[in-house]
Amino acid sequence: MEASCTVLSIRQVESIMLYDTIGKTYSQTRQSDPRIAAKLLEILEPFQASTIVDIGAGTGSYALYLAEHGYQVLAVEPSMVMRRQAIAHPAVHWIDAKAEELLLPSHSADVAIIILALHHFHDYSQALQEIHRVTGGGQVVIFTYDPDLISSFWLTRYFPSFITDVQSTFLPIATLTAEIETIMDTAVNVVPFPLPNDLSDSFAAVGWSRPELYLDHNIRNGISSFAKLNDDEVAPGLSNLRKDLEIGLWDQKYGYLRQQTHHDVGYRFVFTTA
Repeated sequence: MEASCTVLSIRQVESIMLYDTIGKTYSQTRQSDPRIAAKLLEILEPFQASTIVDIGAGTGSYALYLAEHGYQVLAVEPSMVMRRQAIAHPAVHWIDAKAEELLLPSHSADVAIIILALHHFHDYSQALQEIHRVTGGGQVVIFTYDPDLISSFWLTRYFPSFITDVQSTFLPIATLTAEIETIMDTAVNVVPFPLPNDLSDSFAAVGWSRPELYLDHNIRNGISSFAKLNDDEVAPGLSNLRKDLEIGLWDQKYGYLRQQTHHDVGYRFVFTTA
């Protein structure tokens, strides 16, 4: 059974509409990556938690992983299109709600997780206050991106609007940690997470060493940054990337990345101390 969401702001409605559009095939390309999931379990272990609230759970790939590892999971996701793709599990309870109003009783979870969803929240502070209330102590684990590093990612050479989009939607790490420390009155850890070259969760940097992936419509369709680009930027960007791959120019400039097993593109785990 699902709880019902309350009135949403215009920005929140736009975010849900975005995922109602790109999320139709989300579960095909946005599956939990075992390395990210394993790191999440490692971070959660000291908390000795039994119930996790997964905020912005999407199609539930990480909620399912946690459920299979013994946790009870409250999966919060406002997009019906996303929720309908979830694989049912008796330990996962779905809730139709927004981050700023979780529709959960106080002290109903031990820890909150936010996996690549924070940048879609309308009000970061309100969401963190809700986490503090629901967890009864403010324990939170966030997997996010450091927007200060976006201009160094080669993909922005082909799609320069990514820089503006990322810098306007992702909260700077220093700002995020300060918000958490103020609201939850606890110390915060920041741990870089170098991406493996065979990442199975196809978010924006999935092709850091495999540029051909971005030529796949299905891959792009699961990445919100691509969905927000204008057609007059997508078409020439793809054309230039395809051409550079064909003539070997991409490999001349960035081919060294193909030899790396992991690369720090800018993703970070940000979490409170146990």
